[in-house]
Amino acid sequence: MKKYILNFLLLTVLVLWVFPLFWLVVTSLKEEQDVMSDVLRLLPSHPTFANYHKAFSSTAIFTWLCNSFIVSVAATAGTIFIDMPIAYALARIQFKGRNVIFWFVMAAMMIPFQVLIIPLYMQFNMYGMLDTLAAVFLPRLALPIGVFIIKQFYEGMPRALEEAAFIDGANRFTTFVKIMMPLGKAAMVATIIISFINAWNDFLWPLIAVSESAKYTITVGIANFQGTHGTEYAMIMAGALIASIPQFIFYALFRKQIVAGLAMTGIKG
Repeated sequence: MKKYILNFLLLTVLVLWVFPLFWLVVTSLKEEQDVMSDVLRLLPSHPTFANYHKAFSSTAIFTWLCNSFIVSVAATAGTIFIDMPIAYALARIQFKGRNVIFWFVMAAMMIPFQVLIIPLYMQFNMYGMLDTLAAVFLPRLALPIGVFIIKQFYEGMPRALEEAAFIDGANRFTTFVKIMMPLGKAAMVATIIISFINAWNDFLWPLIAVSESAKYTITVGIANFQGTHGTEYAMIMAGALIASIPQFIFYALFRKQIVAGLAMTGIKG
């Protein structure tokens, strides 16, 4: 009996999660005049891709997608480049103040990003970097949760690996690059996923940092798209679905690595 109840609850949660996505797709395929009149109809009476064509032809949505891709890739690459050495040092090197630094990293996870918006805006304004894509992705570097995930992974690895490398004449940097980084792929993948999705879905900071429409990310562009087209809900839904497609593709391509990465970061040796 418990098994059936659990399955029913899981099915209910699945339906609640999938239904908004289903409704997004259905609405994007409706003609605008049918959006409100056929609101209870599960399938569109006259499916059309005109909303997608109009989204690409009447807005700079392709440019916004490219901007989001540049920002997300730059933020993710920078996060890996910064987080992995920090996590390795905190996990494998004994030095004074190591625990204090780690707790500062943990404290950074507790600070809402919104608290930092005014200081960040003033700083980028002082350096004349507003209205640039660099201003959008730079605050996304050095993800604290990434340091935590990779550190936990490295702490579970046997020290014999490093000791063998040191005996063979490798220094600390060589050991990190040639041994620890390749072995830390699972934690790296988990960090890449979090960093990429956070950067892609970020809305508030790009909205504040960029005012030129050609520099909009897709989230800001869709918000502007909504304001521009008023109540054209079908086209807005089409734009929102277009914005979601890269994330679905990202998941489809790296599904196995995502699952393995998230699973391995919880294993302690």
